[in-house]
Amino acid sequence: MAIFAFVFGAVFGSFLNVCIYRLPRSLSIVKPGSYCPNCSKPIEWFDNIPFFGYLILRGRCRRCHKKINPRYVLVELLTASLFLALYLHFGFSASFFVFGLFILGLILVTFIDWEHYLIPDLVVYPGIVLGLLFNFLFPQMAFSASRLFALKEAAIGVLVGGGSLYLIALIGQLVLKKEAMGGGDIKLLAMIGAFLGWKSVLVSIFFGSLIGAVISILLIFIGLKKRTDYIPFGPYLSLGAVIALFYKGSVFLGYYQI
Repeated sequence: MAIFAFVFGAVFGSFLNVCIYRLPRSLSIVKPGSYCPNCSKPIEWFDNIPFFGYLILRGRCRRCHKKINPRYVLVELLTASLFLALYLHFGFSASFFVFGLFILGLILVTFIDWEHYLIPDLVVYPGIVLGLLFNFLFPQMAFSASRLFALKEAAIGVLVGGGSLYLIALIGQLVLKKEAMGGGDIKLLAMIGAFLGWKSVLVSIFFGSLIGAVISILLIFIGLKKRTDYIPFGPYLSLGAVIALFYKGSVFLGYYQI
């Protein structure tokens, strides 16, 4: 079953690659089928098998022989690994599928924001609605038997998530005299709050800010970024949310194991 969860995640990771490439370019994610971004030739199904297609082709397109972005296999491996972690943590429960959908959204946001400095509304707005809905349908997500309590926790999570970042963005704009936080980050944290509740929002901000600061300093130190460059915060918030998700059973959050 663990192998199934890993393969299940890899398949979704392959589909995420389509979304990561096409959504920022306003292209359909349904048709046409997978194609090489360099020569636009269709990719055969056997070359599209997660991991193996990339390895067999040695990272190059079968038609034009140009390099395939290693991001494709990275997304597949990351998604598969996180689905395996979800299975080991939750088993094949409702939490596995709900949080699996949540993680797909986070990975999608991470790679689009990293490349395009953009967090699609098409991901975060439905994510907020689904987070509220799933908490109502599966109150165990909020460690409660009450649907109304779970919905209230999720709603507070949306307000705390969006409101806290909005306040930080407002203060940053007043102090720095320029935009300090994008609107997409605010909506992303609201989505995180909708799925995980307000306590996890605080954990996501803490770890996201800490990891983001460390990595940003390293990128500047080695010369890959300048002090004046914009550094996307969405990937670090998403990483903080993943940490918060697996922390939900810890004493740190004052929760009990599901």
